[in-house]
Amino acid sequence: MATSPPSLGLRSIAYLIVFVRDMRRSLAFYRDKVGLPLRAESPNWIEFDLRGTTLALHPEVEVPAGMQRPPRLPAGRAGIGTEVVFYAPDPLATRDELLGRGVRVAKPKMVHDSDDQVGIACLFEDLDGNVLSLYGIVPKHVWNGVAAG
Repeated sequence: MATSPPSLGLRSIAYLIVFVRDMRRSLAFYRDKVGLPLRAESPNWIEFDLRGTTLALHPEVEVPAGMQRPPRLPAGRAGIGTEVVFYAPDPLATRDELLGRGVRVAKPKMVHDSDDQVGIACLFEDLDGNVLSLYGIVPKHVWNGVAAG
């Protein structure tokens, strides 16, 4: 039987930091287009309150000598990266709202299936190409209507 190493006491994520090129434009995108509740704002740090986790924006930083920044991957390419997933109680309505706000959001895809429910996700990107998605669960009959349409 495998044993776990001793606990370090890590129990939750305090911040998820997204590095961006333009703080003002990114603030407007995340606050006005995505609809995240703003908690704090300064020239080099913006926080959004996401019930137990904080999403923070920070200007891109210079990579210290001797360290290498992973290359950015073109859209649609598989590779190592991060995806910020937002939970939405009604992912289809949330997708429609994002589209109405001018955000380009991919069509929903099924990510898991269980009995009478389906988990769906819709990918989108922020202004710097950071991968975001919305996720939620819908009744299977709703998904069948979406998938057929």
